[in-house]
Amino acid sequence: MNLDQLSLSAALLEPDDISAPTMAWLGHIPFAAWLVFSLRPDTLVELATHYAASYFAFCKSVKTHGLNTRCYAVDTWAGDPHAGVYGEEVYSRVRHHHDQHYAGFSRLLRMRFDEALWHFSDGSVDLLHIDGLHTYEAVREDFTTWLPRLSDKAVVLFHDTAVREGDFGVWRFWEEVSAQYPHLNFQHSHGLGVLFVGQNQPEPVQALIEAWANPSQRHALAALFATLGDRLLLGWQNRQQERQLEQREAKILGLEQAVIERDARIEELQGETGRLAHALAQQREENVLMCNSLSWRITEPLRAVRAKLRG
Repeated sequence: MNLDQLSLSAALLEPDDISAPTMAWLGHIPFAAWLVFSLRPDTLVELATHYAASYFAFCKSVKTHGLNTRCYAVDTWAGDPHAGVYGEEVYSRVRHHHDQHYAGFSRLLRMRFDEALWHFSDGSVDLLHIDGLHTYEAVREDFTTWLPRLSDKAVVLFHDTAVREGDFGVWRFWEEVSAQYPHLNFQHSHGLGVLFVGQNQPEPVQALIEAWANPSQRHALAALFATLGDRLLLGWQNRQQERQLEQREAKILGLEQAVIERDARIEELQGETGRLAHALAQQREENVLMCNSLSWRITEPLRAVRAKLRG
């Protein structure tokens, strides 16, 4: 299988710039864009969306290629022990960007995964992304409960298959479930397991599976998508650094303006101090003159009285 036949140009899609801390998934966006283009799912479901780096990549591929895909993001947007607990600002940011760009074919389902399950019929989901709580038990439950909803061409994505720390257990479940289905597993960006559950994969996806079975082509594909992912990561980091630089420049300008205003105020106060000093000096002179005048007015009559008494 020639890799040129995989239409890898679809992987060059640029992600949305939503200024969010989404580095954990950025490296897999090129593959996500290619997979959506090649699979052409009727229904796409993501379990756990957080800042929506992956979800907006799916949506942008759908929009860019004019696909008739319905997309659904399922999340409580309250956090978990792995994602951390966060406030309403995350959901508000995601909702604003979503409604502005993808509301025509996408829905945000703010609920638990088990609650969202009943919004879909059996055999209806073509692409499922599982990225919720990453313990072994949680991932196994997510896959098992959603398995009946998967279609005959379904693909399931598991993020963090390369993370083996703490209570992360995606890798354990991946070792079990990948023994049952055709699959591929990227090691970059914390790992992404791609499980081909459906037996009727479209021709481009089947071509990818066949290419991955060839060790040399597998190495080339893994290196290609890792390189494309690194390109996005570097671009994101550059944009973050540019934003930080702009913020620092704005802060410097603000400090410079504050210094200018401070110097102007100091000059103004110095002028006011000079005027007050001059007024104080004048007042002192007037006080001296007044004291002299009062002294003369008091002492002169006394001299006159004393002169009469001596006379």
